[in-house]
Amino acid sequence: MNIKRWLSAIFIVLVVIAGLGFIKFKQVQAAIAFGESFPEPSASVKSTYAEPAQHTNYVKVVGQLHARKTITVSNEYSGLVTFVGFNPGDIVQAEQVLLKLDTSIDEANLRAAKARVKLAKSTYARVVKLLAQKRISPDEVDKAEADVSVGEADVQNLEALIAKKTIRAPFAGQTGLDQYQTGQFIDVNTAITSLVGLDDAIWVDFQVPQTLTQPTIGSAVNVSFIEAEQSSTLTATVIAKNPSLDINSRQQSYRALLTNPNNKYSHNQMATVLVPTAHLQAVMVPTNAITRSHFGEFVYVLEKDEQQNWRAKPVKVTLGDKVQDRQIVLSGLNGGEFIASEGAFKLKENLLVYYRAKRSE
Repeated sequence: MNIKRWLSAIFIVLVVIAGLGFIKFKQVQAAIAFGESFPEPSASVKSTYAEPAQHTNYVKVVGQLHARKTITVSNEYSGLVTFVGFNPGDIVQAEQVLLKLDTSIDEANLRAAKARVKLAKSTYARVVKLLAQKRISPDEVDKAEADVSVGEADVQNLEALIAKKTIRAPFAGQTGLDQYQTGQFIDVNTAITSLVGLDDAIWVDFQVPQTLTQPTIGSAVNVSFIEAEQSSTLTATVIAKNPSLDINSRQQSYRALLTNPNNKYSHNQMATVLVPTAHLQAVMVPTNAITRSHFGEFVYVLEKDEQQNWRAKPVKVTLGDKVQDRQIVLSGLNGGEFIASEGAFKLKENLLVYYRAKRSE
């Protein structure tokens, strides 16, 4: 009797389990059917083509501008200032008087030296006549002639001394912010002012590490400046190379010539110099076509499946420089691929894609 009760209980349990399983099966089937009634997940993006492009790799270094003419004007003799011919920051012309020092004593000595020369010449003329009459010896004539030469040399020396006490600009340029007053005493070798030449060109000095490709004389480099809320880029030509490397930094020094209309750029101004190091065949894509993850950078290529629907295929790429709103791709693309641009961040592998082309396919 007990066995029949156990068998009955087991049978009832099995019937209940089977009934529950059948009900669950029907629920799963209904859920699958309900899910299949929805459309396949998809995304809408803008699209374009990857464009082959010639690309130049650059190394960015710091450069410094140098005026082609620059000098510190100094005095050779000390003295009192009797005339000031410039104001701080003035633009002066070549040979313009900057300072005059007191030369009153030197001018008096010059007048005396000229009088001595006049007397020596008169004496020389008399002794020449006396020699012709054989009334004196030739030695007297030689001495008189030497007195004339010595006197003339004294005159030239004093004239040079007076000229050196008038400090002039050696070339046209702009003075520094130095200021002097009449009556001021200045000592020997005082730095009167700095003078920077006004020119339509300026030098750009920069250094390139020895491990990088070096520019050649006559090659072009790009020079950029950060100006008021905008940047400007100009082209300069390499004109000189230091014959040796810097022993501390192991960098090679170069000098480039940059046009400087209206003296827009200043002596000692800093600049960014872009030195070309390699010319490459690359591919250019919009920056918004690049997606990033912890695996690297990717571009989604759009390809058709068997039903002629567009599918997203991630392609790992190696990036180069960014050029405005375009990104250089060094590897991963060959050019001509149909790719997702705006909205590419929404895509994943094999996702159905609807696109709006930026240009005809």
